Amino acid sequence: MANVRKSVKPIVKALAKSKDPFVITHGNGPQVGEEFLRNIHARQIPRMPLYLLNAETQAVIGSMIEQAIREELERLRSKKQVVTIITHVLVGKDDAAFKRPTKPIGPFYTRAQLKKELIAERFPYTKEQGLFRRVVPSPKPIKILELEAIKEQTSSGVSVICCGGGGIPMARNGTGSYSGVNAVLDKDRTTSLLASSLGAKRIIILTDIDHVIDPKTRMPIELISVEQARQRLDKFEVGTMKPKVEACVSFMEKGGEDARIGSLSQFSDVLRGKCTRMPPDAT
Repeated sequence: MANVRKSVKPIVKALAKSKDPFVITHGNGPQVGEEFLRNIHARQIPRMPLYLLNAETQAVIGSMIEQAIREELERLRSKKQVVTIITHVLVGKDDAAFKRPTKPIGPFYTRAQLKKELIAERFPYTKEQGLFRRVVPSPKPIKILELEAIKEQTSSGVSVICCGGGGIPMARNGTGSYSGVNAVLDKDRTTSLLASSLGAKRIIILTDIDHVIDPKTRMPIELISVEQARQRLDKFEVGTMKPKVEACVSFMEKGGEDARIGSLSQFSDVLRGKCTRMPPDAT
């Protein structure tokens, strides 16, 4: 909770001064991975499906963020309101991702730790920065099922926390109803879809770096065009920066006016443009 309070402070400071409400999304990769491990190693309780673990972690993290934002707004004597909406996201039942898991979840393992985990259960994994992580399917988000509810809240001036962890993946079955599917959606992809669906002018992806690093020159990128970013996509690391750049490209291609990637702790600097920016006229 201390980490959450620290993280939201720069965002709430900007929100309190803003004329418009904010729509806030968040990840859940480490948390849903930990819940998944608890289910695997539990001995006396039945396992919960992965899509419900997404729901569980989305609710917990959303609650913590909402509480921290509310506390900070009260401290700043702001009357702004915030609400968390548990969000379901439609995916294609036949998405190719179900045959090729790529989304990292849970903790990082050394080779010795990975070997021990694989004894308990065989699972696909990927290597990141010399360590290993479990991977699960990550289908493409198609539609946010609570979109109209989100629009209703923002139109009345209420900021919304939603699409946590990319949302709860759902597929439409033969009867027209929805069923949960065992996957984890990419939070950046869903955020891009959400921003475009809401007609937002700007998307800001906050992480732990001030600028995106050019994979070729290893220099910080301050300004990049949509075309330049598209050409470099395959050079960025799949589990970290690639989905963020990809999300910005997608948002801009669908009519967005400004996409940014920068540091959460330096949010005020990001608003002033001290970050990686992707405006439509970048050269």
